[in-house]
Amino acid sequence: MVQDQVRKHDRKQQLLQIALELFATKGYENTKISDIVSKAEVSQGTFYWHFESKEAICLEMLESGRLQILEAIRIGYRTTRVDVQDSVVSSMNIFEHIFKFAEENPFLMQLILKGIHSQATLQSKVDKIKTDMEAAFANNIRQAKELHMTNDHINPEMLAVFVMSLLEGVLSRWLFKSASSSRVLQHHSLQEIIEETVKFEFFGIFGM
Repeated sequence: MVQDQVRKHDRKQQLLQIALELFATKGYENTKISDIVSKAEVSQGTFYWHFESKEAICLEMLESGRLQILEAIRIGYRTTRVDVQDSVVSSMNIFEHIFKFAEENPFLMQLILKGIHSQATLQSKVDKIKTDMEAAFANNIRQAKELHMTNDHINPEMLAVFVMSLLEGVLSRWLFKSASSSRVLQHHSLQEIIEETVKFEFFGIFGM
């Protein structure tokens, strides 16, 4: 019984990963369920055992990504007042987790960053991911403000918009490495990119 459950879980994860790759590389509209099962070497019945539809498998992968990204942002949630150096370390941890998640899940990040505009339900889910990320950043900044770690006149919601814009822009240019991507990023390590992003984000927020 346990082995059967493990096999079912593994098969479901395989279908999710294959579907994610195809959605990102071929496009959601151009990917058929038959493409997914063919690459997974399973029957369509196996697909429908785990998922009701192509939309359902996409929604599940997006929700899983949303929860993991929000968890990364929560790592930096501030509950006590700390000095500047500890705050920088906290911000570094947030961005390290997000960038490393993006590095390990490039196809998922491609869907999130580029969107799925042909499907209203899926695009709504993508928009919710970004909205929730922005709200999580605002919550962190608001807490820092309440702990008197920032300028009293800052607007957490506005700054969260700037942080999200910075994050989306840097992630897109770093991940996709297209002709329009900055050559500067291609000559720096992931750690260097994270450190520079955090410096820009942190010292902009803290007014230093």
